[in-house]
Amino acid sequence: MTLLQIQNLLQYLGYYLLTADGISGPGTVAAVKDFQEDSGLDPDGIPGKLTQAALLDAVWNGRFKAEKETSGEGEGTPGWWKEIRYFTREEFRCKCGGTYCNGFPAEPQEELVRAVDSVRDHFEKAFSPNSGVRCPTHNANVGGVANSRHLRGRAVDFGVPGKTAAQVLAYVETLPDIRYCYAIDEDNVHMDIG
Repeated sequence: MTLLQIQNLLQYLGYYLLTADGISGPGTVAAVKDFQEDSGLDPDGIPGKLTQAALLDAVWNGRFKAEKETSGEGEGTPGWWKEIRYFTREEFRCKCGGTYCNGFPAEPQEELVRAVDSVRDHFEKAFSPNSGVRCPTHNANVGGVANSRHLRGRAVDFGVPGKTAAQVLAYVETLPDIRYCYAIDEDNVHMDIG
């Protein structure tokens, strides 16, 4: 199993990683240790054969990480959430309603959340994401592409009350971290980061 596959499985099970990039950084080691502790394995941070087998077993049997915190401001949640003015982590939860995942098969990425916060600040209109993080099953059910950035917490769909999609996109296109954005319909937009 490759490191990228291991990282994707950890994210799917709800273990926080900054990014799944195939590189063994401190976030990956911490997530592996966390998973190993939850699985009764020696928490050495090395995803060896026993850890890989336990990961596959956890995925197969649907054993997701228990949520430590859902507000975006507690232990186990990245500290940058405290700097987000208008949104909580919970608003980016997978919309499958817990049918197929624990709500966070991937973490909403900081650059994306900061961009949405900027949109809220710019238009001075309250809104919530229509679609944030998605698990693979929910993504397929809503017609998402197989490599959707929603699967990695790197995309969000939303509408701003009283603004057309074209008006929102005119601002979104000025944001530095946005890789791609488009109108879903007259009122809603999709935006994602690289």
